[in-house]
Amino acid sequence: MKNNTKKRIATLGMATMLLASSTTAIAHPGRTDSNGGHRDNQNKSGLGSYHYHCGDNPAHLHKNGVCPYSAKATTKSSKKSSTSTKSADIKKAQQKLNELGYNCGKADGVMGTNTKAAIKKFQKNKGLAVDGVLGPKTKKALGI
Repeated sequence: MKNNTKKRIATLGMATMLLASSTTAIAHPGRTDSNGGHRDNQNKSGLGSYHYHCGDNPAHLHKNGVCPYSAKATTKSSKKSSTSTKSADIKKAQQKLNELGYNCGKADGVMGTNTKAAIKKFQKNKGLAVDGVLGPKTKKALGI
């Protein structure tokens, strides 16, 4: 009888641990898209209707398109110089794209929809990866 009771207690303990771990491991259901994010229409995460899961990090938002868990996330003190440099690069790219006939509108240093579309067309025509991002290869191809 004692042996049977020990088995029941062990089984009950393992079942309890299994149930407890499975309910805490899953925050909410949902598959991620190619950007690593997904819709959470019932807002179970408390972050809104769309958020990201990058790596093993908890659900989070990407402010200005940057993952706070990435190595490229900047601190507030260095962010101003990085943003102004980026804005200057965008303006140079816009001027060059307009010169080459890729109409991206006014060269204002803002990465808007027209600029992204022009960059994508340029990248496609130059055989670069088409992502609409003003990365090192695109800058080099533009000569900036």
